[in-house]
Amino acid sequence: MQIRFSHLKDKLAKSSVFPLLVSGDEPYQHMLACDMFRARAKQLEFSERKILTVETGFDWSELEHEQSNMSLFGERILIDLRILNGKPGAAGSKAIINFVENLHDDVTLLIQAPRLDRNGINSAWVKAIDNVGGVLRVWPLNEMETRNWIQQKLRAKGLTATTDVVGYITQQVEGNLLAAMQEIEKIALVSKSKDLDLKNIHALLTNSSHYSLNELMDVVLKGDVARVIRIIAGLKKEDVAPPLLLWGLTEQVRKLVDSKPNGSAAKNDAQHDILHTLCKLHRKSTDICQQDLSSKTSDLLKQCARVDRVIKGRAFGDPWHELLQLSIAIRYSV
Repeated sequence: MQIRFSHLKDKLAKSSVFPLLVSGDEPYQHMLACDMFRARAKQLEFSERKILTVETGFDWSELEHEQSNMSLFGERILIDLRILNGKPGAAGSKAIINFVENLHDDVTLLIQAPRLDRNGINSAWVKAIDNVGGVLRVWPLNEMETRNWIQQKLRAKGLTATTDVVGYITQQVEGNLLAAMQEIEKIALVSKSKDLDLKNIHALLTNSSHYSLNELMDVVLKGDVARVIRIIAGLKKEDVAPPLLLWGLTEQVRKLVDSKPNGSAAKNDAQHDILHTLCKLHRKSTDICQQDLSSKTSDLLKQCARVDRVIKGRAFGDPWHELLQLSIAIRYSV
């Protein structure tokens, strides 16, 4: 059965534990779901827990062994199976199906996996769990859901917050509920007033968003300029070396160079049509798209060279401002 996160506690309370798959890329809900399952299993005297981590070379016979190897002391066993890439492969799929179809009362199974794609959700091993147990998928909340969640958690702590405060916390944590919960705990512990406003909240909170070069590259390609600005500001606060960011951005430009049409005439025409369409979409926002691909990438490489000179102190300018301008320029060229 498919289970919503909000319904899991009630489902567990009304029945004995069942094989459960928890997948998704929202860490706080993922963690809570697994904690609820383990707590319920402990209530039902599954006192022994065996953790199996599936990595390259994992021997799936271990799962069969744990199922058939009863505890020496007759204890009930919870097997915590962690599939790090969400893909057990043919051998793993067969082992999981065999496990859940031959489950006995003294063994139960919790499977943890990252977010599964459509093929993963429709795979035989997931369907086998769905038939005899539960499948719970946790999703990141959108901005409005995050606001409501934060407001609810603040109220649970006896705190009253203005809309501006809730919006500020939402912006700081950027959908990271674990970070949001940490900030709420900090506010509840440190704040002298139960009525929160922006004036007293600024001093209490730190930016809980931790960024990476890969995240910047992803956002540049997605074209979210506001988020590009926020991430670069965050990377600056985290003292990330500007040359590292320049390297990543330069590699992205080189990929644009490598993607220039060089095949058949039909391929050239198709790629030219795509570029022409993109240029039309962005013409109102930038004049970069009024140039052809060769000209655009040439200008971007020149801009990369200028940023390099600024970082090395050989040209006037602020390295972080130049990195931001380069990121935005790339955004309008992909």
